[in-house]
Amino acid sequence: MLNVAIVDDEERDRLKLAECFAYLEQKVGEKFHTDMYADAANFFMHFDGQYNMVFLDIEMPEMDGMTAARRLRELDKTVTIIFVTNTARYAVQGYELDALDYMVKPVDKYAFALKMQRALSRVARRKDANILLKTNDGIECLHASHIKYLEVEGHYVIYHTCFGDYSVYNTLSAEEKKLPGDQFVRCNRNYLVNLRYVESVRDGECVLGGEQLLISRPQKKKFIQALQDYMHGGSSNV
Repeated sequence: MLNVAIVDDEERDRLKLAECFAYLEQKVGEKFHTDMYADAANFFMHFDGQYNMVFLDIEMPEMDGMTAARRLRELDKTVTIIFVTNTARYAVQGYELDALDYMVKPVDKYAFALKMQRALSRVARRKDANILLKTNDGIECLHASHIKYLEVEGHYVIYHTCFGDYSVYNTLSAEEKKLPGDQFVRCNRNYLVNLRYVESVRDGECVLGGEQLLISRPQKKKFIQALQDYMHGGSSNV
């Protein structure tokens, strides 16, 4: 199931998009959970990184869709953003915010289904993978999106996650094989980084969650290229 947020101040437009998703379910066999918000402020009150896709109406009072997209990008660099608008003149600005696409109202369900093929391809690459860890305390089940980075410490690999650290007796190479290769990339021989959490790269280091991890010279080019591909939805630009 994919989680979708629809942010639009017009109720009829919110309901129209919900109908389009019901139609899409029949076409692609994917289930969608849709939450609808009448304004961006209410959306951000409930946002906790739980959405795969966010549909933003551009012309909303108080906080318009472009402003909302900029704020959303500060909170989540990888969520798929699609603008819904009465005019296409904002399209270029949307692409600058790494929006995947835009749809012009009124949204037609057939055109919607065609455009969503591209969105679903991107989301499929970023969808969470489940990871089972055998620790000294038992077995832990993690989502890939909750893992910030992996670190080698002696004969152990430390999983640094949003909910704490977990230690497993293994090599980094073995643990690396369990994780999505387009999302987890080494910045040096001792660290495997989740690109989702990278805030910046400067002075030979990547910064995530306030921590600074050294990027080794042999890994630098590959790491930067992987980060660019990930932030733009992959090298195929899907």
